[in-house]
Amino acid sequence: MKKYLFLIPFLLVGCGSSSKDNSQLHKNIISTYFYVGEGGDSSNDYISNVPSAWDENWTGHFGRIDTPNERNSSYPYYPKAFVPKENPFYVAIPYNDFDDNGDKKTNLDKIVPWYIPTYQSLIKNRWVKIIHNDKIAYAQIEDSGPNEYNDYKYVFGSDKPKNTFGAHAGIDVSPAVKIYLGLDDVDKVDWEFVESDKVPDGPWKKIVTSRGVTWLSKNWKTFDTNTSWQWQLQGDINTSYDVDVYDIDLFDVSKDTIDKLHDKNRSVICYFSGGSYEAWRDDADLFPREAIGKKMDGWDEKWLDIRNDKIKDIMKKRLDLAKEKGCDGVEPDNVDGYTNDTGFNLTYQDQLKFNIFLAYEAHKRGLSIGLKNDLEQINDLSMYFDFGLNEQCHQYNECNLLTPFITQNKPVFNVEYSTKNKDEICEKSKALKLKTLFLPLNLDDSFREECE
Repeated sequence: MKKYLFLIPFLLVGCGSSSKDNSQLHKNIISTYFYVGEGGDSSNDYISNVPSAWDENWTGHFGRIDTPNERNSSYPYYPKAFVPKENPFYVAIPYNDFDDNGDKKTNLDKIVPWYIPTYQSLIKNRWVKIIHNDKIAYAQIEDSGPNEYNDYKYVFGSDKPKNTFGAHAGIDVSPAVKIYLGLDDVDKVDWEFVESDKVPDGPWKKIVTSRGVTWLSKNWKTFDTNTSWQWQLQGDINTSYDVDVYDIDLFDVSKDTIDKLHDKNRSVICYFSGGSYEAWRDDADLFPREAIGKKMDGWDEKWLDIRNDKIKDIMKKRLDLAKEKGCDGVEPDNVDGYTNDTGFNLTYQDQLKFNIFLAYEAHKRGLSIGLKNDLEQINDLSMYFDFGLNEQCHQYNECNLLTPFITQNKPVFNVEYSTKNKDEICEKSKALKLKTLFLPLNLDDSFREECE
């Protein structure tokens, strides 16, 4: 790994694409093992693994040292002393998409097959498949190395690893991976990248790491799990609530109202639909007919083909409007179309790319952004978003899926549309650190209750 000693704003990278094979199988690669919290000495070229390339407090976020020789007797994938907070199935590969100064490398669009503009790492938390004899394990990339940090011709191509230190390893594996595959301290494996939705269930999915790069400099507002909020999308905005954040409609609320909220020291999140067509919106005539799909169940809206570049251009204009009106952040709705009958063949990866696009474009404008619902993609997306907003997770028994935000000290704003079992819901919300409100379905402020 490499540790960055200071924070500086990093450069944006240009758009691009790659035709490289995303599933290049690297065969007969020498593997060694490493672990979170490992100190630096002559055996590892004096490289400490207390931090990682992307996380200054890797050991703290993991929990403690991932002791390789003291394992849980009944579940050896965990260390003996504690249950990890992050995935114990992790690896290091010899490529980092940030340079020694903490800037994004400028040739990523030509190197990384899954490149998309983002302020976050394109490598951290990525899944790999590792094969040894007749066994297969899956793991997440959580560090850069061993001993090389820019070996892209090997990592993304067909070259052999450049590493000349020690055993000349091309991949470092964690104690859990080593134990699962039955590897020796120095061994040989095959490995390849794999998309997150193709990773099968197994011990590697009991705890999934979702934390992003921890040392990034940010020019947009961030919130923590103690942030209070109000959500009103219809009617005259009631500005009297003593809360930290108001979530209001981008189009319907005037700049004067946003200014009044700012005068009261309230942050303002502006709502718009990121994945549906609403015929009454001011920009409705901009939507191309071929990108408008089936009607949404229960709503007078239609799904959008989020792969269409004109749709992305419209969303950029909506983000521009949010910036012009003084919004501090945005809440795009309907960003889970791939799970619905949209009229388009949208995939998991289509949705990921679109949602990451929204996050990047919001941050580019200095706006924070929340992930609305889309629970199945939270592990992949929470690193890109600043808060979560969820409807009825208690009613549908889904609140535990929101913990990736909480573990990163990002708030989850939850709404329930019934006060039934309020005491029980509030008890659970407090335990999970969710900020739960009880509101009317049409969000018109006709009533409002919260957990005390």
